[in-house]
Amino acid sequence: MSNYQANARDQKRAESIRRQYVSREENKMEQLQKLDSKVKSPGKIIASIIGVIGALVMGYGMALVMVSGVMTTGIAVGVAGMVVALIAYPIYAGITNSRKKKYAAEVMRLSDDVIKKTEEA
Repeated sequence: MSNYQANARDQKRAESIRRQYVSREENKMEQLQKLDSKVKSPGKIIASIIGVIGALVMGYGMALVMVSGVMTTGIAVGVAGMVVALIAYPIYAGITNSRKKKYAAEVMRLSDDVIKKTEEA
């Protein structure tokens, strides 16, 4: 056996390394946050993509009007892009609301557990 005596710095470093190898369970709040993200993320991603596409199409229409002088086509393309950009929020709301309904029971169960634990403390 070794006669090595660890000082405080070595002990802290050993604890830090040890924590990397210990499997830890998620607490209820972390589970609730992940579930909330799981509900909201798909709607945000899809709405963002649609919004960006709409903005790019609208910008293309503006460029047609300002640079090429193709007024009628440019306005039509710009308005179409504006419409696409404007429907991004209703799409986000629709996706998020449908996912809220799907995961509502689990969110309520986890949030009740978190609320009860904080009231007990």
